[in-house]
Amino acid sequence: MANVQRFRTHESLNITTASNFEIQSAWTVSSTEVYKDVSTYHNILIQPDEDIYYGFSTSTSAMLGTAANNLYLKGGDTIYELTVPYGMGSDTIYLHALRKTSSSASVRLVYT
Repeated sequence: MANVQRFRTHESLNITTASNFEIQSAWTVSSTEVYKDVSTYHNILIQPDEDIYYGFSTSTSAMLGTAANNLYLKGGDTIYELTVPYGMGSDTIYLHALRKTSSSASVRLVYT
């Protein structure tokens, strides 16, 4: 069961509301898994220029090692909106990424 007790009603339901719009520095995603702390945000706008695997966890430990089992975002002009999952049993949530192709990816991020 999700841990929703620390959020207001609209946050617990993952309802999008007016929020911050924080443009981040471009993120380089290579053959070594990288992560970012996204605990204080609700949504992430993400635009990779190459295909990347991604996932969320409560640890900085690598989690995308078995890449064939992971979801990936297609590189290009598409901007994806990811909702930060809560209720994972921790106050800290990390977004993990690993390149899918042989080229490193440059990823544009906006936190809301």
